[in-house]
Amino acid sequence: MASDIKEYDALPRGSIDEWSTETATLPSHRRRFFLSNWTAILTSLLAVSITTNVFLIIKSAIQPELNESDCPSFYAGLKRDVPIRIVPKTEFTSDNLTEASLEWDKLLGDPGVVALSSDYVKEKKLHQALPFPWDEDKSVYFLQAYHNLHCLRTLFRYINYTETGVPTRIAASHAIHCLDQLRQDIVCNADDTPRYSWPNQDGTGFNQVKMCRSWEKLEQWALERTACFKKEDGVAGPMKDRFKSCPDGRVLWPTE
Repeated sequence: MASDIKEYDALPRGSIDEWSTETATLPSHRRRFFLSNWTAILTSLLAVSITTNVFLIIKSAIQPELNESDCPSFYAGLKRDVPIRIVPKTEFTSDNLTEASLEWDKLLGDPGVVALSSDYVKEKKLHQALPFPWDEDKSVYFLQAYHNLHCLRTLFRYINYTETGVPTRIAASHAIHCLDQLRQDIVCNADDTPRYSWPNQDGTGFNQVKMCRSWEKLEQWALERTACFKKEDGVAGPMKDRFKSCPDGRVLWPTE
């Protein structure tokens, strides 16, 4: 007797159903191997994820996110760890120009002329510079902060000569050069400190505290690398003679 059971074509299946069917039809030992491999992979990924998160949590607890005050400067390693208050008047702004002049004249750029070793120059990728006359392994550089002081002193003297009617020994082109050098440095540093304003106050930010680098530490860093430089106003002479004023009295040049 013929069977009454009818045969039907299988309905189309999606890719997931096909994958499930193929998996289900695998021999039992292969199916166990397949599933155990996937379990091992997922377990490993989960372990890596948990380990990474634990590491990040511990790192953030031990080493908080750095801010600007924690980052040393590139050349002298100075940090912004010195609180300095902004004040409206100092000895440099005395109404007595004679007294103010005494203060401005102390701002010499000479201590900022340093002799740096060839290894340091290479490490910091500095441009080649004037060779230091007394050591062929060193070159001469002028630190930016001291150049700024030199320019400020030059500008004050230019103003002072004009104000007092004394014939100026400073060319207008030099004064304008200094103004532009200071402008470039200001733009480069782009100080974003918000200086507060207040009603009936002539100016902004007075008594506000800023975190600054230590000038004393920069002085010490420069002193340890001094090029023994000193330039006398109006005094002519060979360039190498300007490198004969070591702060500690050392004599680096031939004496015979």
